[in-house]
Amino acid sequence: MKHLFFTLLLIPIVFSCKDNSAKNITDKNADMTSEINKKGLYDVVFFDVNDTIFEPEVTDKVIMESSLIPNVNLINENQFWSEKRNFFMHGLGVLNISDSNTYYFRLTSNGKVKLQLNNIDLIVHSKSHSNAFKEGERYLPEGPAVFDYEYFPGNQDPHLVLEWSKDGKTFEVIPDSVYSGIEVSKVKPMEGFDEESNANELRNSLSEEEKKDGWKLLFDGKTTNGWHTYGKPGSIGSKWQVENGLLVFQGRRRYEYFINDRKFERGPTDKYGDGGGEIITDEVFENFEFTLEWKLTEGGNSGIFYTVQNENEEEAYYTSPEMQILDNQGHKDGLIDKHRAGDLYDLIPSNRIMAKIQGTWNKVRIIKKNGKVEHWFNGTQVLSYDLNSNEYAELVARSKFASYENFINSGPGRISLQDHDNRAYFKNIKIKPL
Repeated sequence: MKHLFFTLLLIPIVFSCKDNSAKNITDKNADMTSEINKKGLYDVVFFDVNDTIFEPEVTDKVIMESSLIPNVNLINENQFWSEKRNFFMHGLGVLNISDSNTYYFRLTSNGKVKLQLNNIDLIVHSKSHSNAFKEGERYLPEGPAVFDYEYFPGNQDPHLVLEWSKDGKTFEVIPDSVYSGIEVSKVKPMEGFDEESNANELRNSLSEEEKKDGWKLLFDGKTTNGWHTYGKPGSIGSKWQVENGLLVFQGRRRYEYFINDRKFERGPTDKYGDGGGEIITDEVFENFEFTLEWKLTEGGNSGIFYTVQNENEEEAYYTSPEMQILDNQGHKDGLIDKHRAGDLYDLIPSNRIMAKIQGTWNKVRIIKKNGKVEHWFNGTQVLSYDLNSNEYAELVARSKFASYENFINSGPGRISLQDHDNRAYFKNIKIKPL
C-alpha cells in the first residue's frame, strides 16, 4: 500500500497523451519559451486525481493543465491550480548557480514530494506528512542546474517551501531570480544521413584489413551469442532480440507525458523479471578499442558500460563508468551537462556535441589502455580521462556514484549495453584487444 499513490497517479498520464492533451500543452509551451526565459518562470503540469477511478479504459475523467510559476514555493491552497487540492504536479526548470560550491537544501512540505537536481534525487518524502522538512546537499558547479519535482498534497493543505544554504546552518528561501525556465536547447544535433541506403555497407562483418589488424565481432548479426543478462550467466532476456541484422532492445511501455517538449516516463518496472536488464559480454577485456553504431526511438536513453566487474551488485552501473546514449532533443537528460550523448555519464561532458538527429545511426568508439580512456563520437574524440588518476577519483566523490565501492576500478571488466526502458538498436559491435 505504500506505493499505491504513485501507481494510481501514473495510470492517467499515458491516456492524457493519447488524446493529445500533453502534445497541445507542449505546443503551447513551445510558443511561450521566450516569455518563460524573460520572466524567469518555469513550466509545471497538473493532473487532477480527485474522485477518479483509474481503470485502463478511463480517459474522460482525467484533466491535465499546464502553468507557469516563478518558484517552488507553495504557501496558499489556491495559489497554483484553482481550488483543486487533490492534484499531482510535476515541474521542470533551472536553478542558475552563480558560483561552484556545496549547497544545502531544506524542503518544508505537506503531502508527498520528490525533488531532483540534475536527474538525481535530492529530497524525497514518500509518505504523506504534515508540516515536516527534509534536508539534502549537493555540490553544484557554476551554471545551470536542472531541477524537477513531483508533488501530491493529497488530504493535506498544499504547502511547499524550498530554502538553501552554503554553510548548512543559515537557510534562506531561494530568490525568484535564481529560477528560470528551460531555454530552447543549444545542444543542436548534427545533420543525419541514412546509412541503410548504402547497398555496399558491411553490416556485422569484418573487412580483410580489420581481420589482419586483430578486430573481432561481438555481435554476428544473427544471434546473441557471446552475451548474457547481468547476473544471469548463460541466459539472455527475451527483450533482447535480433531483427534484420540488428541487436534490438525491445523497450517496455511506461506512462509518458511531456513538459517543455521533454518526454517523461513513470511507472513501476521489473526489468530483470520481464525479459530485460543489462546485457554483458561473456568475455572479459582490459585494454581494447571498441566500436558500435546505435540509434534510438524518440526521447530514448541507453548506455555503454565498459569495466563491469562482479555480477553480485544490484546493477551493472554500480561497477563501471558509462558512455551515455541519448536523444539529446527529446529526453530530459539532454538539458543536463554531463548527461548528454557521448558524455562520461554524470562525470565529464563531451567537448563537442556530435550526436545526430534522433532516429539516425551514430558511431561511437571507446579506447581503453592502461586505465586511460578516450570517447570518440562520429569520428571525433570528445573526451579523455584516466581511471587511475586523483582527478577521476575526485569527480566520482562528487557524483551519484560516490557510495558505490566497486565503481572506481580500471578493469579488466566486461562490456555492457543498458536497459533504460526505451527501444534501442545496435549494430557493427566490434572490439580489438590492445
